[in-house]
Amino acid sequence: MKVVNSGILECGDIILTTSIQKVSSVIRAVTNSDISHAMICLSKGSIVDSTSEGVQARNIEKMLFNDESEIYILRSKTPLTDNQINNIETYVRSIIGTSYSMREAAASALPLLSKKTTRKQFCSRMVARAYSFSGIELVDNPDYCTPEDIKKSDKLKIIEPASINISDDEVVELSSIEDTTQLMRDATRTLLTAIRRIDKRVEEVNDIDNLIIMRPSLDKKITKALIKSNYIEYSKKDPSRFPWRYDPLSMIQFYHAAEEQNEGELVINYCRRTIEEDNNGNFFHWKTMLEHYSRLSSKYNFEYFRMMTNLYLNLNFNHHMRIQSANALLTITNNKLINPSKNTN
Repeated sequence: MKVVNSGILECGDIILTTSIQKVSSVIRAVTNSDISHAMICLSKGSIVDSTSEGVQARNIEKMLFNDESEIYILRSKTPLTDNQINNIETYVRSIIGTSYSMREAAASALPLLSKKTTRKQFCSRMVARAYSFSGIELVDNPDYCTPEDIKKSDKLKIIEPASINISDDEVVELSSIEDTTQLMRDATRTLLTAIRRIDKRVEEVNDIDNLIIMRPSLDKKITKALIKSNYIEYSKKDPSRFPWRYDPLSMIQFYHAAEEQNEGELVINYCRRTIEEDNNGNFFHWKTMLEHYSRLSSKYNFEYFRMMTNLYLNLNFNHHMRIQSANALLTITNNKLINPSKNTN
């Protein structure tokens, strides 16, 4: 087995792989390609793709690939500007939850199939549209392209090594660790399934805002669906599993306990990575969403908007505490203090 070499990933990188989706073999055969799936990186550990689950975020470090699976990491030949990276991330995050179209995915590889463009997504469309939104045209037609088309784009270069082989023991260890992003995917899918029963035109989570504004009488029903989906409970998962990450004193105590097991450096590395991710703006979207729902809550007296505001208040507060805790440990251990959190106040 092998995993993507996440250590070399940069925001905006494209990962191409072999997929287990039903349409995958068709796309590989028709395009004479060794790959059939495309993902886009938002941070070292976080990618977004479009599968039968819809457009969803995943932890790339939890994804295992068979030895025969091909993996490519592609990067823009011209370094992406901060504005381009922001536009790519903005587009991708705005379509989270959008449903997958197998027919349109197949049509991208089969010229004879009609090509009616909808709001639905498939993997290579999502990637190409994200880049197009940032002003970079990877392919002739972002709406209908294949992973192979992206692979051949003259705007991209291959980054190596794209994968790392892992042992059977490492496979077992990775498989035993809970993937919290799966919990969010499940909650998102449950929420959108319920909302689409109310209005089938809803594609992405962001569509719910306009639905309530246009039909205020649905606020109570949609709020009930939000609660039932466990969508707002996601913010509590990590603090309940790893409380030491969210309190400076607990962090220091945890480090000393780890030192006794000769594992203190693992905790230090976690803190360094946490600060690095914060400096890279990996969690800035939480602040953006807090501002968004705070405005809506002020303008409209809807329970749904109040609950979403509280969700992002909790996420931002918890993140702020993570940064404080990481900084506290790096300070007392004389490691380099990079920066306090710039994402929350």
